[in-house]
Amino acid sequence: MRLRQRPGLTTRLRGLTGPALILCLAMAAPARAAGLDLHWLWDDRCAECHGHSSEFARRLTWRSGELVLAHPIGDPLHFLRHHYPPADEVEPLYRMLQAQAATPPRFQVECGGCHDNAASLVRNAIRFRDGAPVMADSGRSVSDALAMHRGLTEEQRQFFGPLLTRVAREVHRP
Repeated sequence: MRLRQRPGLTTRLRGLTGPALILCLAMAAPARAAGLDLHWLWDDRCAECHGHSSEFARRLTWRSGELVLAHPIGDPLHFLRHHYPPADEVEPLYRMLQAQAATPPRFQVECGGCHDNAASLVRNAIRFRDGAPVMADSGRSVSDALAMHRGLTEEQRQFFGPLLTRVAREVHRP
């Protein structure tokens, strides 16, 4: 007859490890953004066939305030819904494309020598604090940082401030 051993402390704790680990991870995890980084989503799902999102958006035409594809479908929302983005990201992705189509490629032209693209710059250098975009390294507002950046003119600051703020909202989705 074999004697049954009483479970030791390690055996009893092992059953608690999974739930305790999940609880610790949930408490330590940062707050989730309202959605995916739209620029990452485009790069991951669309760029291979359609190129950079801003270049794609600028090739579209406007009709009655909406973008139109040179495609038999025509409607970008319908096209996106039947492509690869998650359903809840279709509208935000379309709004990103609208904003890009309406924005001249000044970032690429005037800033591209030092900064790869606006989304990469934003991912690395801008965060949200109390709902406002600030520089990650200094905590300064984007407009204050631009005022001290490479002698930008007032006109340039008026253009790039809102552009970086928009891209920050598309990337970080506060």
